[in-house]
Amino acid sequence: MNPGNFAIKSMLLLRGKLNFFLCIFFSVVLLFQGCSVGQSPVKKIQSELQGKKEYAIILNDMREKGNFFSSYYHQYRVDVGEQKTVRPFVEVDKSYYKKNQPYLGMVLTAKTADGTVSTTPFPNGYQYVGNSQYGRWRDNSSGGSMWEFYGKYMLMSQVMNWGGFGLSRNHYNNYASYHSTGRPYYGPKREYGTAGTVTQKQKPNFYKRKMAQKSRSQNRFQNKIGQRMGRSKNTFRSRGFSFGK
Repeated sequence: MNPGNFAIKSMLLLRGKLNFFLCIFFSVVLLFQGCSVGQSPVKKIQSELQGKKEYAIILNDMREKGNFFSSYYHQYRVDVGEQKTVRPFVEVDKSYYKKNQPYLGMVLTAKTADGTVSTTPFPNGYQYVGNSQYGRWRDNSSGGSMWEFYGKYMLMSQVMNWGGFGLSRNHYNNYASYHSTGRPYYGPKREYGTAGTVTQKQKPNFYKRKMAQKSRSQNRFQNKIGQRMGRSKNTFRSRGFSFGK
C-alpha cells in the first residue's frame, strides 16, 4: 500500500473516532444535566405545603454559572403567614430559568386562605389584601382608600419587603384585573420584578453579580478579538505581506 494513502486513511479513521467520542461525550453531558435538574422545584415545594392553609413561594434570588456549559440556579423564599424561610439554591432547567427571569422578588405561586392557588406572578403581599383577617381599607384625605394591616400583622409589610410602599384600592383593582386574565403584575409603576426600582434597592447583591458577569464576558470577548488580530498579523508577516509607502 502506498505510504501516503495509508497515512491519509489512518488520519481519517482517527478523526472519525474522535468525532464519535465527542458526540458520545456531549450526549452524556446533556443527559446528566437534564437528569440533575428535573421538574419545577416550585411544584415540589407546593407538594410539601399541601397541608398549609395559605402560603407564598417567592423567587428570592437567581444565579448563572459556568463559561462553556452554563448552569442555572434559583433560590426561593417560602412565606407561611408571618414566617418566612429562605431555601438553599437549587439547579433549574435553562428554559425554566429564562421563563422566570423577569420575576425576581415576586411571588411565583401562592395559596390564599380560601384555598385558591395562583401561578401568575405578582408582588408579594397582594394575596393578603382584601382579607378581613389581616386588615381593612381605610379612607384617606384624598377621597380614596389605602390598605391597612391590623396591629398584630403590621410586621407583615416588612416581611413582604413593602418598605413603606402603601397600596391604594385603585392599584389593587388594577392588580386584580391583571390577575384575572393571567397576566403578571409588576406594581402600579412597574417597580417590582427584575427590572423594578424597588427590587433593585432590595437586592443589590444580585445586580452586582450581574454587572461582574457582564464585565467578565466583555473582557473575554475583547481578549478573543485581540488574539485573532494577533494571529492575523502573524499570518501576514509569515507570508511576506507588507504595507509600505
